[in-house]
Amino acid sequence: MKSDVGRSRPYYASPSSSHSSRQPKPTPHPAPRPAPRPRVDRHASDPAPPLMVEDEWALPVRHRQTSSHDAHFFRPTSPPPLRPVDPLADFRRRRQWPPRGYTLEDTLDPIQAEDLVCAGASTFTGECYQAPGAPADHYRFFAIKEDEHAESNDRAECPHVAFEECSLTIFGPAGFPFPWTSLEQPCMAYAFGKFPGTTTLNFRIGQSGTLKTILKYDTDAKPKKLKISHMLDRLRSLESGFDNDHPEELANVLYSMMLERPPGPDEPRGLEKQISDLITVLSNSHEWVDFSLPKNQVVAKFFDSKDPSRKHKFFHQLLLSMELYLRVHHEAHEEEAKEQLYRALPPKVIWDLAVAQKWCNNMHITKLKPSSKESHFGFELQNKKRQKEALRRFAQLLKWPGLDEVNHILDEKDRNEMVVEERSADAMTWFTGVVLPGPTLPWLLMNSLIDCDRDTGPSLKYLTHVVPASGFQYKSVTYWSYRSIVGKVLGASRGVSQVAGWIGPCNFSPDLKRIECVKVKQSSPPEFKLFKLDVVTMKERTEPLGPADLQYPVDDFELVMPELEEVTNDIRVQKLSFTPVKDQSMSRQGEGAPLWWDAAIIFACGGESRSLRLRYDVDFVAAYPCHQGPHVLFYDYSYRAVRVDDGLLDIVEWGRRPTRASTGHGSGSSSRDSSKTTLVTQTEPANTYLECVLVVEALGVSDNEVLARAWCAHNGHSAIVANIQKTCMACAIREAYAACIGIVILTEGGKPGERDEA
Repeated sequence: MKSDVGRSRPYYASPSSSHSSRQPKPTPHPAPRPAPRPRVDRHASDPAPPLMVEDEWALPVRHRQTSSHDAHFFRPTSPPPLRPVDPLADFRRRRQWPPRGYTLEDTLDPIQAEDLVCAGASTFTGECYQAPGAPADHYRFFAIKEDEHAESNDRAECPHVAFEECSLTIFGPAGFPFPWTSLEQPCMAYAFGKFPGTTTLNFRIGQSGTLKTILKYDTDAKPKKLKISHMLDRLRSLESGFDNDHPEELANVLYSMMLERPPGPDEPRGLEKQISDLITVLSNSHEWVDFSLPKNQVVAKFFDSKDPSRKHKFFHQLLLSMELYLRVHHEAHEEEAKEQLYRALPPKVIWDLAVAQKWCNNMHITKLKPSSKESHFGFELQNKKRQKEALRRFAQLLKWPGLDEVNHILDEKDRNEMVVEERSADAMTWFTGVVLPGPTLPWLLMNSLIDCDRDTGPSLKYLTHVVPASGFQYKSVTYWSYRSIVGKVLGASRGVSQVAGWIGPCNFSPDLKRIECVKVKQSSPPEFKLFKLDVVTMKERTEPLGPADLQYPVDDFELVMPELEEVTNDIRVQKLSFTPVKDQSMSRQGEGAPLWWDAAIIFACGGESRSLRLRYDVDFVAAYPCHQGPHVLFYDYSYRAVRVDDGLLDIVEWGRRPTRASTGHGSGSSSRDSSKTTLVTQTEPANTYLECVLVVEALGVSDNEVLARAWCAHNGHSAIVANIQKTCMACAIREAYAACIGIVILTEGGKPGERDEA
C-alpha cells in the first residue's frame, strides 16, 4: 500500500474521492498556495541502474546439427555487446508505467522527470493585457500552447485565403495571426476548432475578457462640409498614396479642404498634429458610424445605400479615415511607433482605419465620362474573381444541394441574370471584398450563396449575424451557424464539415418545412466566469509534473488510457426534433419571419429512445494535439471515466455549479444570456470550483460523440473534445483544468468504414 507521507496538494485542484473511480487514494484539502513538496527519503536504496539488453539485431538463431568433421566451420563467437535501454523510448513502445529500469518506489530527479513525463506533453500558458479603451482592471484574456506551430495547433485549416478576412492583424507579422494582435476580440482566426462544431482554447478563454469599448470619446471638433463628388475625387487620388507626402503639403491639403482650423495663432501642423486632429474628429461617436458594432458591419448598406445622406456620410467618414491611415503608415514612422500609436487609439478609430484598409485593398474608383446621367464615378471590384472562387469552394465543401445552379449564376454568362454583387447588400459586401473582421463574414458568405440559388426562395432571407443562434433546412439537409448549439452538437455527425463558420450538411428534421429558417432558443450555461487569476496561473496549475520539486516519486504518476475493448456501435440518432416556443413575441420581422424553436435530439440507446434537449449554449473546445503520447498524469488531476453507453445518461448533476437567482422576467433572446435567471455574484476564481473532471469515452461510431455532446448541451456543461489518435487522455484532462472545464469527451472521429449518410 502506498504512503502519502510528505505529499502536499497544490492549490489548483481539490478532487473529491467520491467522484474519482481511478484515483484510489484520498487526498487532503487544497493548500492556499502551491508549495514544493519536501524531500521524500522513504526509499533508501540507490536508483535502479539502466537496464542492459542485447542489440535488437542479435536475435536467437537455431543452428543446424553439425558433425565433427565440419565443426571447424562453426567456431563459437562472442555474444553481442549489451546496450542501455532508453526509458522514454521503452515507455512509448510498451505503453506501461513505470518504464523498464524503474519501480513505483523510485524517485526521479528533475532532469529524469522532464524527459519521462514532459516530453511531448501539451503545456498551456495564459496571458492577460489591459483592454484598450476601458478603465483599469479590465483585461483581455489569451491562452496558447507553448510549442504551438503550423502543424501542431487546435485550429481548423482555412480552405481559402478569402475566409481569413474574418480576422485583421493591426500590427505585428501578418503571416501568423497572434491572437493579441487582432482588431476583433476574441480573435476570429481562433474561432473554429479542428473538429466541426468546436472552438479553440484561446477563443474560449478570450470570451471571458473585456470585449467591448467602455469609454466614450466625444469632441467639439468639426470637419468641413464636402460634396460627394469632391470626396470621391480625393479618394480616387489617394488609391496610389499621396502625390506629395511632405508634411507641409499634407497640412495644406488637410486644413484647406477637410478640417476647420481651430481659432488662435497659426501653429505648425506636422504629421503628429495632423494625426491628432484626425483622431479627434473621427472620435465623435455622434457624427459618424461606429463600425465596431455588429449591426454596422455590412458595409455595403452604407456605400451602396439608396439614402443619399447615408451614402454621403459614409464617404465623408471614409475619406477622413483614409487620410489618417496614410499618415499613420507614412514612411517617416517606424514600425514600433505605429504599434504604440495603434495601442493608444480609441477602438472606434481603429475600426475606421480597418474600413479604410479594406477599401484600399479591394475597391478602385473610376471616373466616368461627363455624359453619364447618374454619376461621374464608378467602382471596380479588384478581388471579385477571388471572392467568387471562395464562394464556390464554400458551396462544394458544404455539399450544397443547388451547387449546379450556383455555378451557373457565378459564371455570369446569362445576360438575363442580375450580376451577383447587386443581389443584396450582403452579396455586394462579399463580392467587393470590403469585409470587416469579426462575426460578419460567415453570414455574408451564406447569404451570398443563398442569393445565387434561385431555388431557396424568400424563406431564407432572414438569416443575419445579429441573431447568430440560427440555421435553416434546405431540401433534405440542415445547415447551422457555429453559434448555434444545434450545429455544435451535430458537428460530430458523420459527413459533416465546418467551413468558415457554417456546419453541415446535418440531419433533416421532419418538424420543419422543406425550406425554412430556424432561430434556436438557447440559454447561457451555469458556468463560472474566469478571473484574471485563472489565466495568469494557467501554466502553474497544469504542469505535467505538478508542483516544482527536487524529487518526483514515480508513484505520483499514472498511465491513463480509455477502454478500447467492447466499444458500443449501437447508439444512433433517430430524429432531430423541433418544438415551437410558446412565446413568439420576440419575432417582430413581419409575416413569414422565422419562429423560435426548442431543439432536441432523440437517440436509440440500448433498445429504447432517449430525448436530450439542446438547452444550453455550451462550448466544445478542440484539444491540442500532443506529441508521441500517451503521457502519464500527475495524481492530483482528479478524474472519473464513464462510457457513453454505460453510466453517462444516469448522471444528472456534475461538479459545482453557480447558484442562480430569479430576475422576475424572461427573455426570448438567442444570446448566451437568455435564461430566466441570473448567476449570483462569483467571488472566487473558477479553478477553485473544479474538483474533478468527468471523462466521457465516446469512441466508436460518430453518433456516440453526438450523444456525448447532446448530454453536455442538455445539462449545461462545456467540454474538451479530444481525438485519441491526436491527443492522449492525460493531456486532454490537463487542458480541461487549464480552461476550468469539467468535462472531457474522448473520440476517434468516427468508426472506420462509416458510410457518409449525411
